[in-house]
Amino acid sequence: MKILSILNYSRRNKDKVISSIIPVLIAVSFLYLINTFVKSIENSLHKLSIDSYKYHATIMSCDNENIIKKVKDNENVERLIPFMQYGIRYSIPGSLTYADVIGVEDEDMNYFLEKESIQVMVGRLPGKDKKEIAVNYLVAKNKKITIGDSVGNALDKFDGINGEYKVVGILKGASMLSVVSFNNEIFKDYSDNEKSLQRGVIVFPKKNKISEVNKLVENLPKGEAVYNTFNTLDKEFHEVEGSMRILEVISILSIFLMVVTVGSSKYVEFFNRKEGVGILNAIGYTKGQILKMAVSEVLIINTISYILGLILGIGISYLIKRNIFENAGAIGVVFNGKAVLVSLYIPLFTTLFTIVPINEMINKLNPIGMIENN
Repeated sequence: MKILSILNYSRRNKDKVISSIIPVLIAVSFLYLINTFVKSIENSLHKLSIDSYKYHATIMSCDNENIIKKVKDNENVERLIPFMQYGIRYSIPGSLTYADVIGVEDEDMNYFLEKESIQVMVGRLPGKDKKEIAVNYLVAKNKKITIGDSVGNALDKFDGINGEYKVVGILKGASMLSVVSFNNEIFKDYSDNEKSLQRGVIVFPKKNKISEVNKLVENLPKGEAVYNTFNTLDKEFHEVEGSMRILEVISILSIFLMVVTVGSSKYVEFFNRKEGVGILNAIGYTKGQILKMAVSEVLIINTISYILGLILGIGISYLIKRNIFENAGAIGVVFNGKAVLVSLYIPLFTTLFTIVPINEMINKLNPIGMIENN
Protein backbone atom coordinates (compact mmCIF):
# COMPACT_ATOMS: atom_id res chain seq x y z
CA MET A 1 0.00 0.00 0.00
CA LYS A 2 1.25 3.47 -0.91
CA ILE A 3 2.57 5.57 1.98
CA LEU A 4 0.52 8.70 2.73
CA SER A 5 2.00 11.98 1.53
CA ILE A 6 3.86 13.90 4.23
CA LEU A 7 3.62 17.00 2.06
CA ASN A 8 -0.18 16.81 2.00
CA TYR A 9 -0.26 16.37 5.78
CA SER A 10 2.02 19.38 6.22
CA ARG A 11 -0.19 21.56 4.00
CA ARG A 12 -3.28 20.66 6.00
CA ASN A 13 -1.53 21.10 9.36
CA LYS A 14 0.74 24.12 8.89
CA ASP A 15 0.44 25.29 12.49
CA LYS A 16 1.55 21.92 13.85
CA VAL A 17 4.47 21.74 11.43
CA ILE A 18 5.62 25.27 12.28
CA SER A 19 5.31 24.56 16.01
CA SER A 20 7.53 21.50 15.47
CA ILE A 21 10.14 23.45 13.47
CA ILE A 22 10.53 26.49 15.75
CA PRO A 23 11.93 24.78 18.91
CA VAL A 24 14.61 22.88 16.98
CA LEU A 25 15.41 25.97 14.89
CA ILE A 26 15.91 28.08 18.03
CA ALA A 27 18.02 25.40 19.72
CA VAL A 28 20.28 25.01 16.68
CA SER A 29 20.79 28.76 16.26
CA PHE A 30 21.41 29.21 20.01
CA LEU A 31 24.02 26.46 20.11
CA TYR A 32 25.66 27.84 16.96
CA LEU A 33 25.78 31.35 18.46
CA ILE A 34 27.30 30.14 21.73
CA ASN A 35 30.07 28.37 19.82
CA THR A 36 30.89 31.28 17.49
CA PHE A 37 30.74 33.78 20.37
CA VAL A 38 33.25 31.82 22.44
CA LYS A 39 35.41 31.20 19.35
CA SER A 40 35.45 34.96 18.73
CA ILE A 41 36.73 35.53 22.27
CA GLU A 42 39.32 32.78 21.88
CA ASN A 43 40.60 34.07 18.51
CA SER A 44 40.75 37.65 19.79
CA LEU A 45 42.74 36.75 22.90
CA HIS A 46 45.04 34.45 20.94
CA LYS A 47 45.85 37.20 18.44
CA LEU A 48 46.30 39.64 21.31
CA SER A 49 48.73 37.60 23.39
CA ILE A 50 50.15 34.71 21.37
CA ASP A 51 50.39 35.50 17.66
CA SER A 52 53.47 37.74 17.95
CA TYR A 53 55.44 34.69 19.13
CA LYS A 54 55.24 33.27 15.62
CA TYR A 55 58.16 35.60 14.88
CA HIS A 56 60.27 35.45 18.04
CA ALA A 57 60.89 33.90 21.44
CA THR A 58 61.58 35.78 24.66
CA ILE A 59 63.80 35.26 27.66
CA MET A 60 62.02 37.22 30.35
CA SER A 61 64.83 37.18 32.91
CA CYS A 62 68.22 35.52 33.22
CA ASP A 63 71.09 36.24 35.62
CA ASN A 64 73.48 33.85 33.88
CA GLU A 65 75.52 35.70 31.25
CA ASN A 66 76.67 32.41 29.75
CA ILE A 67 73.10 31.48 28.85
CA ILE A 68 72.54 34.77 27.06
CA LYS A 69 75.85 34.34 25.23
CA LYS A 70 74.95 30.77 24.26
CA VAL A 71 71.68 31.94 22.74
CA LYS A 72 73.28 34.93 21.03
CA ASP A 73 76.00 32.79 19.41
CA ASN A 74 73.62 30.08 18.18
CA GLU A 75 73.71 29.60 14.41
CA ASN A 76 69.92 29.94 14.12
CA VAL A 77 69.71 33.24 16.01
CA GLU A 78 69.84 36.47 14.02
CA ARG A 79 69.73 39.02 16.81
CA LEU A 80 68.87 39.65 20.46
CA ILE A 81 67.32 42.92 21.52
CA PRO A 82 66.62 43.98 25.12
CA PHE A 83 62.98 44.69 25.93
CA MET A 84 60.47 45.27 28.68
CA GLN A 85 56.84 44.25 28.59
CA TYR A 86 53.93 46.38 29.78
CA GLY A 87 50.21 46.33 29.19
CA ILE A 88 47.22 48.56 28.62
CA ARG A 89 43.66 47.60 29.38
CA TYR A 90 41.85 45.62 26.70
CA SER A 91 38.21 44.73 27.26
CA ILE A 92 35.92 42.62 25.10
CA PRO A 93 32.70 40.74 25.91
CA GLY A 94 33.65 37.92 28.25
CA SER A 95 37.20 39.09 29.01
CA LEU A 96 39.15 41.92 30.65
CA THR A 97 42.89 41.64 30.07
CA TYR A 98 45.99 43.53 28.89
CA ALA A 99 47.23 44.32 25.41
CA ASP A 100 51.02 43.97 25.28
CA VAL A 101 53.15 47.09 25.05
CA ILE A 102 56.78 46.36 24.19
CA GLY A 103 59.50 48.75 25.30
CA VAL A 104 62.67 48.63 23.17
CA GLU A 105 65.66 50.87 22.59
CA ASP A 106 65.25 53.57 19.97
CA GLU A 107 67.90 52.05 17.70
CA ASP A 108 66.12 48.66 17.81
CA MET A 109 62.66 50.02 17.03
CA ASN A 110 62.68 49.78 13.23
CA TYR A 111 64.29 46.34 13.26
CA PHE A 112 61.71 45.11 15.78
CA LEU A 113 58.77 46.38 13.72
CA GLU A 114 60.17 44.94 10.50
CA LYS A 115 60.63 41.48 12.03
CA GLU A 116 57.12 41.60 13.50
CA SER A 117 55.61 42.72 10.16
CA ILE A 118 54.23 45.87 11.78
CA GLN A 119 53.78 49.15 9.91
CA VAL A 120 52.89 52.67 10.98
CA MET A 121 49.39 53.44 9.68
CA VAL A 122 49.13 56.99 10.95
CA GLY A 123 51.52 59.29 12.80
CA ARG A 124 55.04 58.32 13.82
CA LEU A 125 57.05 56.14 16.18
CA PRO A 126 57.78 57.14 19.80
CA GLY A 127 60.77 59.45 20.22
CA LYS A 128 63.90 58.55 22.17
CA ASP A 129 63.59 59.19 25.92
CA LYS A 130 60.04 60.48 25.36
CA LYS A 131 56.90 59.33 27.15
CA GLU A 132 55.22 58.46 23.89
CA ILE A 133 53.53 55.36 22.54
CA ALA A 134 52.48 53.92 19.18
CA VAL A 135 49.34 51.82 19.63
CA ASN A 136 48.02 48.95 17.53
CA TYR A 137 44.92 50.07 15.66
CA LEU A 138 42.71 47.33 17.15
CA VAL A 139 43.82 48.22 20.67
CA ALA A 140 43.26 51.91 19.90
CA LYS A 141 39.76 51.04 18.69
CA ASN A 142 39.13 49.05 21.86
CA LYS A 143 40.24 51.91 24.10
CA LYS A 144 38.62 54.52 21.83
CA ILE A 145 41.83 56.52 21.56
CA THR A 146 43.61 58.21 18.69
CA ILE A 147 46.71 60.32 18.06
CA GLY A 148 46.98 63.04 20.69
CA ASP A 149 45.23 61.03 23.41
CA SER A 150 47.11 59.48 26.32
CA VAL A 151 47.27 56.12 28.09
CA GLY A 152 48.83 54.90 31.33
CA ASN A 153 47.81 54.25 34.92
CA ALA A 154 47.80 57.98 35.64
CA LEU A 155 44.60 58.05 33.55
CA ASP A 156 43.33 54.47 33.74
CA LYS A 157 44.19 52.47 36.84
CA PHE A 158 43.80 49.26 34.85
CA ASP A 159 46.65 50.17 32.49
CA GLY A 160 49.88 48.36 33.29
CA ILE A 161 52.31 51.12 32.36
CA ASN A 162 53.27 53.81 34.87
CA GLY A 163 52.51 57.44 34.27
CA GLU A 164 51.01 58.99 31.17
CA TYR A 165 52.06 58.27 27.58
CA LYS A 166 50.96 60.33 24.62
CA VAL A 167 49.75 58.44 21.55
CA VAL A 168 51.87 59.57 18.58
CA GLY A 169 51.26 56.70 16.15
CA ILE A 170 48.79 53.99 15.15
CA LEU A 171 50.23 50.62 14.10
CA LYS A 172 48.94 47.76 11.99
CA GLY A 173 50.44 44.30 11.66
CA ALA A 174 50.12 40.56 12.02
CA SER A 175 49.98 40.87 15.82
CA MET A 176 48.46 43.42 18.21
CA LEU A 177 51.65 44.80 19.78
CA SER A 178 52.07 48.43 20.75
CA VAL A 179 55.50 50.00 21.34
CA VAL A 180 57.26 52.55 23.51
CA SER A 181 60.89 53.64 23.46
CA PHE A 182 63.05 53.01 26.52
CA ASN A 183 63.38 55.92 28.91
CA ASN A 184 64.98 56.19 32.32
CA GLU A 185 61.64 56.31 34.10
CA ILE A 186 60.49 52.90 32.94
CA PHE A 187 63.96 51.34 32.80
CA LYS A 188 66.81 52.96 34.69
CA ASP A 189 70.27 52.40 33.21
CA TYR A 190 68.72 50.98 30.04
CA SER A 191 71.82 52.10 28.15
CA ASP A 192 73.88 49.58 30.14
CA ASN A 193 73.85 46.68 27.67
CA GLU A 194 74.70 44.03 30.28
CA LYS A 195 71.92 45.08 32.64
CA SER A 196 69.38 45.46 29.85
CA LEU A 197 70.02 41.97 28.50
CA GLN A 198 69.57 40.45 31.97
CA ARG A 199 66.18 42.13 32.33
CA GLY A 200 64.83 40.43 29.22
CA VAL A 201 65.59 39.82 25.56
CA ILE A 202 63.62 39.13 22.42
CA VAL A 203 65.26 36.37 20.39
CA PHE A 204 64.79 36.81 16.65
CA PRO A 205 65.58 33.79 14.45
CA LYS A 206 67.18 33.73 11.07
CA LYS A 207 64.84 33.19 8.14
CA ASN A 208 62.69 30.05 8.55
CA LYS A 209 64.48 29.09 11.78
CA ILE A 210 61.78 29.89 14.35
CA SER A 211 61.27 26.19 15.21
CA GLU A 212 64.97 25.74 15.93
CA VAL A 213 65.06 28.89 18.07
CA ASN A 214 62.00 27.75 20.01
CA LYS A 215 63.69 24.43 20.78
CA LEU A 216 66.87 26.25 21.79
CA VAL A 217 65.02 28.49 24.25
CA GLU A 218 62.81 25.70 25.59
CA ASN A 219 65.91 23.63 26.40
CA LEU A 220 67.54 26.32 28.55
CA PRO A 221 68.38 25.18 32.11
CA LYS A 222 65.30 25.12 34.32
CA GLY A 223 65.38 27.67 37.11
CA GLU A 224 68.05 29.83 35.47
CA ALA A 225 65.92 31.45 32.79
CA VAL A 226 62.26 32.40 32.46
CA TYR A 227 61.22 32.15 28.82
CA ASN A 228 58.25 32.18 26.47
CA THR A 229 57.83 30.63 23.04
CA PHE A 230 54.82 30.18 20.80
CA ASN A 231 54.65 26.52 21.80
CA THR A 232 54.67 27.11 25.56
CA LEU A 233 52.22 30.02 25.46
CA ASP A 234 49.83 28.30 23.04
CA LYS A 235 49.74 25.20 25.24
CA GLU A 236 49.18 27.28 28.36
CA PHE A 237 46.49 29.33 26.61
CA HIS A 238 44.40 26.27 25.79
CA GLU A 239 44.95 24.68 29.20
CA VAL A 240 43.64 27.68 31.12
CA GLU A 241 40.95 28.77 28.65
CA GLY A 242 37.95 28.32 30.94
CA SER A 243 35.43 29.60 28.42
CA MET A 244 35.77 26.42 26.38
CA ARG A 245 34.84 24.26 29.37
CA ILE A 246 31.88 26.53 30.07
CA LEU A 247 30.89 26.16 26.43
CA GLU A 248 30.94 22.37 26.71
CA VAL A 249 28.68 22.47 29.77
CA ILE A 250 26.23 24.87 28.10
CA SER A 251 26.23 22.75 24.95
CA ILE A 252 25.49 19.54 26.84
CA LEU A 253 22.72 21.18 28.88
CA SER A 254 21.21 22.77 25.77
CA ILE A 255 21.23 19.50 23.87
CA PHE A 256 19.70 17.61 26.81
CA LEU A 257 16.97 20.18 27.48
CA MET A 258 16.00 20.58 23.84
CA VAL A 259 16.01 16.86 23.16
CA VAL A 260 13.72 16.24 26.14
CA THR A 261 11.45 19.19 25.33
CA VAL A 262 11.16 18.73 21.58
CA GLY A 263 11.13 14.94 21.77
CA SER A 264 8.32 15.01 24.33
CA SER A 265 6.25 17.52 22.37
CA LYS A 266 6.66 15.49 19.19
CA TYR A 267 5.61 12.33 21.01
CA VAL A 268 2.55 14.12 22.43
CA GLU A 269 1.65 15.27 18.92
CA PHE A 270 1.80 11.70 17.60
CA PHE A 271 -0.07 10.44 20.66
CA ASN A 272 -2.89 12.88 19.87
CA ARG A 273 -2.95 11.39 16.39
CA LYS A 274 -3.24 7.91 17.85
CA GLU A 275 -6.75 7.35 16.54
CA GLY A 276 -5.75 8.31 13.02
CA VAL A 277 -2.72 6.05 13.23
CA GLY A 278 -4.96 3.22 14.47
CA ILE A 279 -7.34 3.72 11.57
CA LEU A 280 -4.41 3.56 9.12
CA ASN A 281 -3.44 0.26 10.70
CA ALA A 282 -7.02 -0.99 10.49
CA ILE A 283 -7.41 -0.19 6.79
CA GLY A 284 -4.29 -2.08 5.81
CA TYR A 285 -1.18 -0.05 6.62
CA THR A 286 1.36 -2.16 8.45
CA LYS A 287 2.99 -0.91 11.62
CA GLY A 288 6.27 -0.82 9.72
CA GLN A 289 4.78 1.47 7.08
CA ILE A 290 3.30 3.75 9.75
CA LEU A 291 6.66 3.91 11.55
CA LYS A 292 8.40 4.69 8.26
CA MET A 293 5.96 7.56 7.71
CA ALA A 294 6.61 8.89 11.23
CA VAL A 295 10.40 8.64 10.82
CA SER A 296 10.27 10.43 7.47
CA GLU A 297 8.13 13.20 8.94
CA VAL A 298 10.47 13.74 11.91
CA LEU A 299 13.58 13.66 9.69
CA ILE A 300 12.17 16.16 7.20
CA ILE A 301 11.03 18.58 9.90
CA ASN A 302 14.33 18.33 11.78
CA THR A 303 16.35 18.79 8.57
CA ILE A 304 14.39 21.93 7.71
CA SER A 305 14.78 23.15 11.30
CA TYR A 306 18.53 22.53 11.23
CA ILE A 307 19.08 24.39 7.95
CA LEU A 308 16.95 27.35 9.06
CA GLY A 309 18.65 27.35 12.46
CA LEU A 310 22.09 27.50 10.84
CA ILE A 311 21.00 30.35 8.57
CA LEU A 312 19.64 32.26 11.57
CA GLY A 313 22.76 31.51 13.64
CA ILE A 314 25.13 32.61 10.88
CA GLY A 315 23.11 35.78 10.30
CA ILE A 316 23.12 36.75 13.98
CA SER A 317 26.83 35.83 14.26
CA TYR A 318 27.55 38.27 11.45
CA LEU A 319 25.67 41.03 13.28
CA ILE A 320 27.54 40.24 16.51
CA LYS A 321 30.85 40.29 14.63
CA ARG A 322 30.15 43.68 13.05
CA ASN A 323 28.43 45.43 15.94
CA ILE A 324 30.13 43.95 19.01
CA PHE A 325 33.53 42.40 18.32
CA GLU A 326 34.77 44.61 15.48
CA ASN A 327 33.57 47.71 17.30
CA ALA A 328 35.67 46.59 20.27
CA GLY A 329 38.79 46.01 18.17
CA ALA A 330 38.40 42.24 18.35
CA ILE A 331 38.13 39.29 15.94
CA GLY A 332 34.59 38.12 15.26
CA VAL A 333 33.73 34.67 13.92
CA VAL A 334 30.78 34.16 11.57
CA PHE A 335 31.28 30.62 10.27
CA ASN A 336 32.80 27.85 12.35
CA GLY A 337 32.96 24.18 11.39
CA LYS A 338 32.80 22.96 14.97
CA ALA A 339 29.71 25.07 15.61
CA VAL A 340 28.03 23.47 12.58
CA LEU A 341 28.81 19.96 13.88
CA VAL A 342 27.84 20.66 17.49
CA SER A 343 24.53 22.18 16.35
CA LEU A 344 23.84 18.99 14.40
CA TYR A 345 23.50 17.10 17.70
CA ILE A 346 20.16 18.82 18.30
CA PRO A 347 18.25 17.35 15.31
CA LEU A 348 20.09 14.01 15.53
CA PHE A 349 19.31 13.33 19.18
CA THR A 350 15.85 14.85 18.87
CA THR A 351 15.12 12.43 16.03
CA LEU A 352 16.45 9.49 18.02
CA PHE A 353 14.58 10.25 21.23
CA THR A 354 11.39 11.03 19.32
CA ILE A 355 11.33 7.87 17.23
CA VAL A 356 11.93 5.46 20.13
CA PRO A 357 8.72 6.30 22.08
CA ILE A 358 6.71 6.65 18.86
CA ASN A 359 7.83 3.16 17.86
CA GLU A 360 6.69 1.86 21.25
CA MET A 361 3.30 3.52 20.79
CA ILE A 362 2.86 2.09 17.29
CA ASN A 363 3.79 -1.41 18.44
CA LYS A 364 1.09 -1.25 21.13
CA LEU A 365 -1.63 -0.23 18.67
CA ASN A 366 -4.87 -2.20 18.90
CA PRO A 367 -6.98 -0.85 16.04
CA ILE A 368 -9.88 -3.30 16.60
CA GLY A 369 -10.16 -2.26 20.23
CA MET A 370 -10.00 1.43 19.28
CA ILE A 371 -12.84 0.99 16.76
CA GLU A 372 -14.97 -0.97 19.26
CA ASN A 373 -14.43 1.69 21.95
CA ASN A 374 -15.56 4.44 19.57
